[in-house]
Amino acid sequence: MSAIYNELLYLSDKPIVFPPVTRTTPVFYDETNQEIFAIAGDNVTVFSATDRSDHVLKIDNAVNIISIKYSIDHRLLAVQRTNQSVDFLNLQEKTEFTQQCRRGGGSIIGFNWTCQNEIVFITHQGIDFYQVHGKQGKVKHLKTYSVNVNWFVYSPLFCVLVVSSTISGNILHPFHFRAPQHGTSSLTKLPKFQVDIGGGGQLLERQVSIITLHGRLFLAITKSPRPGEEKFKMTEIGLYTLNNDQPATKVAILQLGATGRFALNCVDNMIVVHHQNSKTSLIFDICWSPAITTDSSNTLPLSITRTPTLKIPNFNLKNEGASPGSVTLFRPILQPMSIKPYQYEGRQCELYSSNWVVFQPGIIIDAKLGILWDLRLSVTKLAMHMVCSKPNLIKLLLHRRNYKSSIFPVIRSLVMTQSAPLSVVGDMFDILNSVIDDVLVTQEEMKTEVFVHVLNKDELPPNYKISLLLEYIRSLRVHKLRIHFFFYETLIQLLLRCGQLYRLHQLLQFQVLGDSVPLACLLLSLDSTYEPAFQLGIDMMSRLSDCTGIIDALLRKGHVTPALRCALASGQEEKCEAGKFLRVAADSGDNVVFYNTYRFFEGRVAGCEGSEEFVALYKGLFNEL
Repeated sequence: MSAIYNELLYLSDKPIVFPPVTRTTPVFYDETNQEIFAIAGDNVTVFSATDRSDHVLKIDNAVNIISIKYSIDHRLLAVQRTNQSVDFLNLQEKTEFTQQCRRGGGSIIGFNWTCQNEIVFITHQGIDFYQVHGKQGKVKHLKTYSVNVNWFVYSPLFCVLVVSSTISGNILHPFHFRAPQHGTSSLTKLPKFQVDIGGGGQLLERQVSIITLHGRLFLAITKSPRPGEEKFKMTEIGLYTLNNDQPATKVAILQLGATGRFALNCVDNMIVVHHQNSKTSLIFDICWSPAITTDSSNTLPLSITRTPTLKIPNFNLKNEGASPGSVTLFRPILQPMSIKPYQYEGRQCELYSSNWVVFQPGIIIDAKLGILWDLRLSVTKLAMHMVCSKPNLIKLLLHRRNYKSSIFPVIRSLVMTQSAPLSVVGDMFDILNSVIDDVLVTQEEMKTEVFVHVLNKDELPPNYKISLLLEYIRSLRVHKLRIHFFFYETLIQLLLRCGQLYRLHQLLQFQVLGDSVPLACLLLSLDSTYEPAFQLGIDMMSRLSDCTGIIDALLRKGHVTPALRCALASGQEEKCEAGKFLRVAADSGDNVVFYNTYRFFEGRVAGCEGSEEFVALYKGLFNEL
């Protein structure tokens, strides 16, 4: 592996700094609250990775602490000092109470808070679920599942616990803690499943991670070749989805192309796999990947979601693009790369150190240095280094959180330099407009970030600007989106400026430009420049059933009789303002038109504006009362 692009992945510039781990200073990390507990004597310093609210606690017998975690609401502190019990400290009431392991001779491997007042103990004999009443100083047992446990992994985001059993450790038992209803959570045991570890060896805790991609839960399991197979087999990571009614489904394999020790993070909905031997990282995106299989689709059917709801996991993700039971293969989207070098207090930090401990989603802790980083990924640099077609690049970028900051420069560069055929640009427009129920890039943003720049660049040929606007309008119409008037208005102005009147006529006549009242009004105003535009505007208003607009347009042109016919045909004659019609008829100088208009409104003339003038004119012309 050779490292490239060492600025694409980088560590946060404001890390959490804590006392380095020593024999006398143990350090614990709580994934649920993202807090570090550093112990020195009876003083416990808490470092928060979220709100930076560091503080110090005074705890008796702190040197014997095995594990320590705040409840989610920080009202209780759970402290494990022995393998047989967990102590609960009510910091507000300054009281303490203890819960022993339910099974005689049992040993507590660990514990996790599942909600504000509920906790699960994982023992070698199974799991025990409790409700903790801090004010009363009591612990109520809710449920127990018996199973021989080697180790466990837990996802605080989905409240999913997975425990390992059997000598080889490859039988996994998932449990799901659902949100509290009527005061108590429900604990559901999902079907157990067996992980293929290739015969021989053991499945270890460090090989299993619960990760979140696009708001969905996956179990990532690293499978290494057996000793002696390294020359013809490589390490791979299998992605599993959990199901309510059947064993977990293996849906994807990440091909790492190397052997050795690996760890993984999830950054911006991509999997980053760190390889300690080569000190490089690999990036995988399960919504976009180079094709390496014969399947019709090698991306999982994940919807694009900007703000996923993660409270309840989706246990029924299906790979609709492939046949049932098939597994999709993925390879890295880029060559191996190293994380950008990092300096702390003037010293270069060792990257991919053996002292690194990795947590989800992007936490990297160097226990020896006493630093907690958040792994970051530069989407801008990702766009610069991707070698793929521009439409595929847009697909890749759309799945990133700050996708707009990278998508607009890509599109702008492409159209400003005319470096791609219009068909390719059209494909990009289709991708942006094809997502249902989720506006990824608004028309206003496209106007500001792309088209204004195009229109202001005099070096671009007018015909290219026209074609670009037509391509964008086509895409919007194909996806049944209401088109902003700006694009119609700009297109028509360009066509008129270029003298392409016949082309404009065809676009309107064959309704390539969608009907709208603002567009019809614009056409009506262009009759001095292009005479047929008036009739095109009238036809458009007729299709829109805008009789009032037609009448007003005809009156502005002095066409009183057609306006009266339109009013009669639409049944709006009673709503017409007599004074408006009579004024136009009087100003026309046509006595017949004035006579017919006066007789049409004869019963309403007296009450209209300018009635005395109209009555006097009528009497003077026709000597009638």
